[in-house]
Amino acid sequence: MSSPLEALTASLAEPAAGWLAASRARLAREGPGLLPVLFPALARRLGRDLLPAGLHRDGAMLVETGAWRRCDAAGLALAEDCAPDDASLVDLFLHGDMEERIIVLRALGLLPITDGTIRLLGEVQRTNIGVHFEAAVCESNLAVRALEHGGWNQEDLDRLVLKAAFLDVRLPRLFEVFDHVGAETSRMVQGLATEREAAGRDPWVDTNRVVARAPVDGSLERLRRGLADAREEQRLAAAEGVAYLRDAELLKLAAERIDHESSESIRSILAAAVTRA
Repeated sequence: MSSPLEALTASLAEPAAGWLAASRARLAREGPGLLPVLFPALARRLGRDLLPAGLHRDGAMLVETGAWRRCDAAGLALAEDCAPDDASLVDLFLHGDMEERIIVLRALGLLPITDGTIRLLGEVQRTNIGVHFEAAVCESNLAVRALEHGGWNQEDLDRLVLKAAFLDVRLPRLFEVFDHVGAETSRMVQGLATEREAAGRDPWVDTNRVVARAPVDGSLERLRRGLADAREEQRLAAAEGVAYLRDAELLKLAAERIDHESSESIRSILAAAVTRA
């Protein structure tokens, strides 16, 4: 599928196209020091319209183009044109407003991992501003690339998953992260779910999907209860978790639940899991 830059080029008309071309030419002459001048104008000049949907892979980098806005793609174009050093990139984020920070963070998904990337991921770990968290790590495999690069470790990824749970961000939006769930991830997510339930709040909808990847004490019981939960989204997560884990006792329970399940999609998941057993 088209890259965000290709999708941007195809969607731009005058005067936005002319402004971007002139800005890129000026950047080529003046260098990265011009970025703090250009970035504040991106949302206004290019607009916030979303680009057409489609997965785009560039080497190890994977993003969903439809999550990008025109201004985000323009920010990436400017960053790629002048290759700012880590200090300049971090400074652009720290001194930017809400929109500028989103643009910087979104661009990380299609930029090489550097010390600056790791520093900005640290900033995202500390924020409770949902749009910044989403811009950095959602609809992208940036978190996994950081882990595989070595700038991050498993503890960092575990805390990111917990942050997603805290913010109620669906984990499939963090591309490839399910493949790196471990026992500590499950313990942390399960602990948050228990705290929420004790306070009368719904657990994160992906809790049962996570704990099924790496069960810890209490995980099988949580999946068992999930199959009978009154909330369909919780039953769906539990059914998918049971299908992935393929625990014999849970599959036996799944077989018993099929005739009592009101959702056709959940019945299909349970039936397929039982058939494969």
